[in-house]
Amino acid sequence: MSGNLYTSAKSVVSAVKDIGRLREIVRVLARHGFGELVNRLGLTDTVGFKNWAHTKGTDDELISTAEHIRLAVEELGPTFIKLGQILSTRPDVVPAEIAEELTKLQDAVPSMSEQDVRSVLSIELGEDWESHFVDFDMTPLACASIAQVHRALLAKEGEQVVVKIQRPGITPRIERDLNILHVLARLVETRAPDLALMDPVGIVTEFDKALRKELDFTDERRNIGQFHTNFRNVEGVRVPRVFDRVSTSRVLVMEFISGVKVTEAVQAYDLEPYDLAPRMLRALFKMVFQDGLFHGDMHPGNIFVLEDSTVVLIDFGLVGRLTPRQRERILDILVGLSRQDYELVSRVMFDLGVKIPGVVYDYDAFEADVVDVMERHLAGRTLAEVDVGAYFGDLVEGAVRHQIKMPPTYTMVFKALVTVEGIGKKIAPNLSLIDEARPFIKEMMLERYDPKRLMREGLNSVEALSRAARTMPAQLTRLMSDLTEGRATLRLEHGGLDKDLATRRRIALRRNRLWVFSTLLFGGVIANSGDAFSFFGLSWLSWVLLVGAAAMLPWVLGAVFRE
Repeated sequence: MSGNLYTSAKSVVSAVKDIGRLREIVRVLARHGFGELVNRLGLTDTVGFKNWAHTKGTDDELISTAEHIRLAVEELGPTFIKLGQILSTRPDVVPAEIAEELTKLQDAVPSMSEQDVRSVLSIELGEDWESHFVDFDMTPLACASIAQVHRALLAKEGEQVVVKIQRPGITPRIERDLNILHVLARLVETRAPDLALMDPVGIVTEFDKALRKELDFTDERRNIGQFHTNFRNVEGVRVPRVFDRVSTSRVLVMEFISGVKVTEAVQAYDLEPYDLAPRMLRALFKMVFQDGLFHGDMHPGNIFVLEDSTVVLIDFGLVGRLTPRQRERILDILVGLSRQDYELVSRVMFDLGVKIPGVVYDYDAFEADVVDVMERHLAGRTLAEVDVGAYFGDLVEGAVRHQIKMPPTYTMVFKALVTVEGIGKKIAPNLSLIDEARPFIKEMMLERYDPKRLMREGLNSVEALSRAARTMPAQLTRLMSDLTEGRATLRLEHGGLDKDLATRRRIALRRNRLWVFSTLLFGGVIANSGDAFSFFGLSWLSWVLLVGAAAMLPWVLGAVFRE
């Protein structure tokens, strides 16, 4: 859809597939005090709704803007509730008080009728679906906007299971709402410039992809299977098994595990708080630092505890994936927090943020803000006393002030860390997130500076330089030809460049030390080619390279410890 599509009321109407639903959305927004926004978007004439100013309730002064947003979202139904739940994990997009309010979103929906349940099961599992179960309880255990859950007993395996069943007709309704959200996002971007910084089009596009995956239980089934494998040999943590033979894209059958919510477990089972809370944190650290696959919605309703204090994770519709590089950046932020290394945290936060083209960034001002955040949260406090949630929140908020957007994967990780730490501290007030993370930090640091890895990275660097040296003459020739003949133009801008270059030179110099050292070390190992002139079994070239590596060792260690 082009940016010029919504230049008139008529074009908006033609883009929206269900104008009746758009009218309903406009009325709900106006009723909760957002009529001015509706007016700015030019929707009052479009939907024939002009009296928005008279639709506010008499108790508006008793309800905050954040509460109005939540109430409006709940009233608008499944698609908007899911969007609100995702936005609650994006403090870089919405203010903290709104994000906090959105965490309270509830799926206020009635249960499906027995006829609907039977109809879906018949379509998905066949007319003889009842033959798969010895018993099937038609009273749901839980109801949500997209699906509801029933308890049953499998005939073949003889095991108690929960059966997640998608609501009939939910897909067309969500498709309709997604179409309207795309239109609204374009309108916000073109008609409300102050809100365009939130990147509404990008948010809706990401949300569209995530929600379509949630409508297909195949993705969740695959996620559960992977998490079950990852935690199969981890003592004290369980993930339910999936029964593939009776699961489809709209029906998901999982092992039933009886327990209580994590927030009720200590009292219900008389458990030791400082055994339970760290176990939950360690499960999250394993996901983030070892597996690269983490639960994106670890609120108390998705964490159950058994009588023997085993932690059970459920509901894997929202998960995040981390590359090795992303894991190392999160590691650096935690290392910087534990060491109070302001420079490290500033550099990592600046590097991982998404920059807006054309904006000139002042790195020194950004670093000063990070230092201020760290001093406010760390000065005079032990690590156990640090509010990690507020710390991450202020870091992200500071980045946004500098027009640096956090990639969704990082904000999801930060939200998971904040949520689990918050649950943990309610159970065990003196719990320290950093102390529980230390074994994982140590393991990753050892891996980072493992000689084999350094040699491998050094060799990769040599190969990259070699490729660049081979291709650069031809590329420069083409570039000069394009410039000379007018096919390309060269434009230079200078704005805070000297400061930024100086900072990047320091960073590059530190990394280059490691690369040069690993290259010399690796070269010294492989250069022992059986030369006739050898000493203690090493060729003269090996000796030269290894002596060079040894000479650089103090320099390298200095760089490592400063990291």
